[in-house]
Amino acid sequence: MTASVAQLLEELRCPVCRGRLSENQENLSTVFLDCSDCRKSYPILKGIPRMLIPSMYYALQNEGGRASAEASKVATARSFGYEWSHFSDMYDEWEKNFSEYMAPRDAAFFNGKRVLDAGCGGGRHTYYASRYGARVWAVDLGDAIEVAKRNNVENEEANFAQADLYNLPFAFESFDFIYSIGVLHHLPDPEGAFRNLIRHLKPGGEIQIYLYWKPEGQPMKRALLAMVTAVRKLTTRLPHNLVHALSYPAAVAVFACLVWPYRTMKRVPGLKAPAERLPMRQYARYPFLVCVNDQFDRFSAPIENRYEKAEVEAWLKRANLENIETRPNWGWIGSGRKPMSSMDA
Repeated sequence: MTASVAQLLEELRCPVCRGRLSENQENLSTVFLDCSDCRKSYPILKGIPRMLIPSMYYALQNEGGRASAEASKVATARSFGYEWSHFSDMYDEWEKNFSEYMAPRDAAFFNGKRVLDAGCGGGRHTYYASRYGARVWAVDLGDAIEVAKRNNVENEEANFAQADLYNLPFAFESFDFIYSIGVLHHLPDPEGAFRNLIRHLKPGGEIQIYLYWKPEGQPMKRALLAMVTAVRKLTTRLPHNLVHALSYPAAVAVFACLVWPYRTMKRVPGLKAPAERLPMRQYARYPFLVCVNDQFDRFSAPIENRYEKAEVEAWLKRANLENIETRPNWGWIGSGRKPMSSMDA
């Protein structure tokens, strides 16, 4: 869906000062959303409002440049922009995947809610949230936002904006539910971005995040992770197309050493238990290209933070959330509810 300009003016705010926006059509080729308070201007390109503060917009449009402080975020945006433009397939398996990330919330939970998909990537989670009846705003920092829009072209309740999680273009306390799946751990200040998301959550609203975990009491996983971390020191400096090519043999190795043995072992009564302890067995549920996609993600993303369960719980507690829960799902799912008494500035 492409939201009308009138809808954008109603729902978006200036990411710099939170001021209201007005339409500017003086440039016949491009519509701009102007803020009368701070005089910033935001173009609508390819049907997507580009709601970035000027330094970030400049950095994304230029290699290097003056915005060196934004370098890590820009590198991350470019990595994921490449990723989702090359791994944009929508698989049937994504619906169950979405349900697992959102549990215990079911499809009925989304009906009628205003939802923020914070770091939407290729838009697969946006697809199901909007299909289940939510009015979704999906945001991403880089070109992935264009892929997400294409993957949701038939979803009338899906809306898209290019935006930074640290400077979102929405009024505070305006969303019923916010989720961020597999995004925060790739940012330079993950907890800072998380706290900013909560500012946009209504009192009584809920938030759900997914973060990479640190293996605890799992020596095989710790050894594999140590190897990956060492290799990443090289691969994060390589061109994206080369990392893409290398992701295929990496995925073959995962299938040969772990997925295929898992599939065999789980059919043998005495080997079912050890089979369930094998790393990366989750790829047995998905097409091979999903594993290729994840290997690219693993070896290309410039920043990768990992957390123990207690660290995730500490995030939720420091944010003063209620009904907090942390559970495993090939990483940590953290969730909580914003108190009704909360008053954000």
